[in-house]
Amino acid sequence: MSVLPIDRNALLATAQADAELNYKLRGLTATIRIEMGDDRLDLKVVDGQTREIVAPASGGGVPDALIAGPAAFWEKALVALPPTGYENLVTSRIHGVRVEGDFKHLLAPYQGALQRLLVVLRHAASGRKQPEIQTTEPYRETDHSVGRYAFVQLGDQEARVYYEEAGTGPVPLVLQHTAGADSRQYRHVLANPEFQKRFRMIAWDLPYHGKSFPPSGVRWWEQHYTPTKETLMAWTVAISDRLGLERPVYMGCSVGGQLALDLAAHYRDKFRAFIALNGWYEIVSRGRYDNDIHRQPTTSTDYFASLILAATAPTAPQAHCQEVYWVYRSNFPGVYAGDNDYFMNQHDLRVDGHFIDAKATPVYAVTGEYDGSTQFPEHAGQAVARHIPGVIYRELPQLGHFAPADDPVRFCDSMLPILDEILARCGDTQKEKR
Repeated sequence: MSVLPIDRNALLATAQADAELNYKLRGLTATIRIEMGDDRLDLKVVDGQTREIVAPASGGGVPDALIAGPAAFWEKALVALPPTGYENLVTSRIHGVRVEGDFKHLLAPYQGALQRLLVVLRHAASGRKQPEIQTTEPYRETDHSVGRYAFVQLGDQEARVYYEEAGTGPVPLVLQHTAGADSRQYRHVLANPEFQKRFRMIAWDLPYHGKSFPPSGVRWWEQHYTPTKETLMAWTVAISDRLGLERPVYMGCSVGGQLALDLAAHYRDKFRAFIALNGWYEIVSRGRYDNDIHRQPTTSTDYFASLILAATAPTAPQAHCQEVYWVYRSNFPGVYAGDNDYFMNQHDLRVDGHFIDAKATPVYAVTGEYDGSTQFPEHAGQAVARHIPGVIYRELPQLGHFAPADDPVRFCDSMLPILDEILARCGDTQKEKR
């Protein structure tokens, strides 16, 4: 039974014309097999060029790489705009998709090509054209953020922390980046004029990230970067105190979203509100994730960065998505792994979520429609609101895991009503206290 009528000649032409696929296949000679239910196609790649696409004979030999999934997956994945959970090979695993091959020599260094191949298949099957590059500077006229450094002390360690600041509003707003990334993810948010009117915004690079070096006194060149939940929270509070921020609103994405919830449990008095973007109630019960694969010198650094690119929203402007990828390719090896240890294996509100008082200090769990966590409502953002009284859950249409960076205009437009709601609630609280 055929899944979708994919013409092999049309697919070959689409693959050969796709500049991103050709660039990411560079140097590869291999057979990549696509199994779509009962249908099978072999892509013959020679020195980075897709030379032919054939239907393998019965038996067909062993391909160098295999992407295989049930017909039910492909029927939804190969439409012009796939539903949530069918947009990339990362989330596709929950629908029974397998990606197999030699990890060190093919799956890791050519992960970006394999992820792009799914997009090429989608274009060929649906007739969708490659979208035009859209402007990357939506707030050019108000892009006036200023970068500075501050020395921050935490115990016997001192870090020279980089941060960017914008806005003249009366309320401080902290913007926390994702795992292994840095404050560049918030450059568009910092430039948004409506945010600038309401807030004094601060986006910093945690120690080890972006323009912030590791703390002095740490022999970081001799050891893995392995932060704990406690140290990440402590650095956050230490930086906020050093910058003299008076109970800022805290908004963090991904790892920052987990931190928003953990800070709400343990440092509520330091902040006036918390926004957890794509944070989870708990992820630990789904099994421990071994991040050592991202620390091995033999694993291509493109591996996790390509997984990140695949997790950007399919509706987001292409140039912004590629900027997310750029930021991830430029972080120090192992930093993403250390942050992800916390994200996947240490954050667990079943243990300390009862410390959160969302009625006294507003807490919002905000999830993008295309964030992978929406596939696990019993563990992720919806569960935060279900288990913790007073937490407000919102799902933002067409946004994904890296919404502040990959689709900043839609993100800012979606977040402004939530932020205004928070400001109104905090204002009422302050009046009541007086």
